[in-house]
Amino acid sequence: KDESRPNWGNRIIMTFIKTIDINQAEGTVKNEYDKGIRRSGRVFNILKIMSQSPAALKESMRLYLAIMFGKSKLSRAQREMIATVVSQVNHCKYWIEAHGNDFRDEVGNKELATQLKKDWKKADLSAKDKALCAWAEKLTLSPGDMQKLDIDTLTGIGFSEDAISDAAQVVSYFNYINRIAEGLGVDLENEMK
Repeated sequence: KDESRPNWGNRIIMTFIKTIDINQAEGTVKNEYDKGIRRSGRVFNILKIMSQSPAALKESMRLYLAIMFGKSKLSRAQREMIATVVSQVNHCKYWIEAHGNDFRDEVGNKELATQLKKDWKKADLSAKDKALCAWAEKLTLSPGDMQKLDIDTLTGIGFSEDAISDAAQVVSYFNYINRIAEGLGVDLENEMK
């Protein structure tokens, strides 16, 4: 173990696998990198960590954009909130920071975003949003324990079934992508360090 490298928690900051550099990208990987540059002016490390699996990278990005930016009964802030909660429950630093910051941008409240990133249960969220967070946490930690009563609780406080279906998509996607990030050792973006 090289003690001179920075780390977060118990992990050295360094990808566990080789990634394809922007200048060497071809085909599908180059196309996805180019789309990333058009969307945000750069290629995020999460795209690079998936570069060894071009087809999965492409489809993952399509699914991400549909879930997080497509038409939904959930607000963008609620989707960012769920993404942050799932990532926090999974101890995925990359996505806690990325979507905690996106949540901050959506709600315009840095303090609330900081609370959410640390512990959603202590964050100053509405009762309705806390119920949604509790549901997301349970689905993340104990999917086999989910019951119709869990859905009934959410519908009982005003969430439609299509909103709950959208929430399930966010929870499921972030459980997947958290494991990609942690399992392959994605580096934090500079602004996350």
